[in-house]
Amino acid sequence: MKSFNKNILIAGLFLLGITSCKKELDIQPKQSISSDVALSTTADVQNALIGAYTVLATGDLYGTNLVFIPDLYANDGYLNWTGSFSTYRDISNKSIISTNADVGRTWNSAYKAINVANTVLSALNVVTDANTKNVIEGKALFIRGIMHFELVRLWALPYDPTTPNTNLGVPIMTKAIKTTDDVIKNIPRSTVADVYTAVENDLKTAITKLSAVDDKYAAMAFLARVYLQEGKFQLARDLSNDIITNGPYSLITASLETPFRVKNSNEGIFEIQQNDQSNAGSANDGLATFYSSYLNSTGGKVGRGDASINTTFYNSYSTTDKRRTDMIYDGNGAKSGLFTRKWYNFFDNIPVCRITEQYLVRAETNFRLGTSVGATPADDINALRARAGLGTIVPTLDIILTERDKELAFEGFRLHDYKRTKRSIGAFPYNSPKLVFPIPDREMSANKGLVQNPGY
Repeated sequence: MKSFNKNILIAGLFLLGITSCKKELDIQPKQSISSDVALSTTADVQNALIGAYTVLATGDLYGTNLVFIPDLYANDGYLNWTGSFSTYRDISNKSIISTNADVGRTWNSAYKAINVANTVLSALNVVTDANTKNVIEGKALFIRGIMHFELVRLWALPYDPTTPNTNLGVPIMTKAIKTTDDVIKNIPRSTVADVYTAVENDLKTAITKLSAVDDKYAAMAFLARVYLQEGKFQLARDLSNDIITNGPYSLITASLETPFRVKNSNEGIFEIQQNDQSNAGSANDGLATFYSSYLNSTGGKVGRGDASINTTFYNSYSTTDKRRTDMIYDGNGAKSGLFTRKWYNFFDNIPVCRITEQYLVRAETNFRLGTSVGATPADDINALRARAGLGTIVPTLDIILTERDKELAFEGFRLHDYKRTKRSIGAFPYNSPKLVFPIPDREMSANKGLVQNPGY
């Protein structure tokens, strides 16, 4: 999403971090503005929008937790947690309590981003240029939509297209909280169905408002992800086909590492660009902090090596698969074991949405529907296999899902994909309450309209 002036508004009640807004997030340190400054100009509103994107880039959200936690939660036969952080250990062991700090900060920052987006939406009347207003509105709705989506996937039982989905989801926030007097203390949890409807509406409207290619396709990529989660296969198929066919994105064959190293790569649809001045962290936060374990050129240890790859998952790759030979390495840093190269350096690129996912969406939905819109399922799966150095296959649904597991490994998909396809995670069935986060204890105390999830 395209860059704004990078001054940051501290909006509402929340202290925000530092970032900018582009197709990716190119994070640069700039000054802050007091939270009591009225949004009276277009620049004020644009700066507030920057604040919302700021939160997305933090370790609370896409900088670490929204990528790391869904994989750690579904770690059985996949990831080994050997770190000392009790919050992550409890998530790995499915023994979470309602005061878990990583559960709490993820919830809080997702609602921070939503609140700043709502603050922006409430001030659109000061934006006089129609095109600028559309862009700002579209980006704010995009943020609000994807955050409600991430929240409902972690804090509610999975969406099931065979049921009414009347089970409890999360609170839907559409009004800005600007002062302590605005805090609403009795917001109930909406149903899962209603949250997904709100997410769809925000993203669909965002698509109509956004004209820049990267902006529009980022919203489309997330909406395709939403539709797939809901089992709306035709809608997911058509969006993924549109992105593949009409978008400016393509599979990179030279090196599988490129999307994770190179900003604005051909695969990146929506990215968070980190740099050495501003990143999710290099000591107690950040993806490379937990996933890396190697010695750099001067003999220094990079990463904590807390999240290593389970040998069962490693062995599921063919010995000639480049996703194994090129993207997994033997750690020689803080810890030994097998580690992914996706999150290798502290200041690397984080592709939240990339074109690879869309090939997998189109392959799966075409297979389920018995169609060949854009390409056959075999064409799409074999395109991914070819760049991994593998031969062609005749895909079944199980093969497609397995290819998805391997291709998107360690990118935050595993928990959500297993729930969506009703696969057990270790000894836990896909709809186990143990695979749903507790509402943070602090939120339960502050908002009497909330009902806690079972078992907490």
